[in-house]
Amino acid sequence: MKTRLVLAMVTAALLGGGSLWSQGAGDTANPTPPAEKKAPARKPTTFPFRGTLKAVDRDAMTLTLAGKEKDRVIHITSQTRFTKGGKPAVLGDGVPGEEVAGSARKEADGRTVAVSVRFGPAPGKSPKTPKADKGDKAPETRKAPATP
Repeated sequence: MKTRLVLAMVTAALLGGGSLWSQGAGDTANPTPPAEKKAPARKPTTFPFRGTLKAVDRDAMTLTLAGKEKDRVIHITSQTRFTKGGKPAVLGDGVPGEEVAGSARKEADGRTVAVSVRFGPAPGKSPKTPKADKGDKAPETRKAPATP
């Protein structure tokens, strides 16, 4: 009978992950928690932005994009890359009223910081033009077949 009791205590201690002396015989109320694994540090993810440039503030290093209800402020850093017409540009090349697009990320303090900014239309595309109504087209005329 003693052998079974000792054997049961040893088995419980081995399965419980501790020893008889560190936790006491059969004491599982306060088991030592396993070491927690930390998730690997993730890079901040970027997201695209696009709109009409409303203002450029060189002193505050910000771009303001016009919005339907609320304007968006994009902060600029020394690592922000600028392009215009497919060529490198600078913050001062932005002209209010033109198309602007790029990628940005959210900082821990809630600011939106630009990673890259493109002023003007995308290279190879023409600027936005209003679409014509279908009724504005002149009716097509057919040539009469040539008679021999």
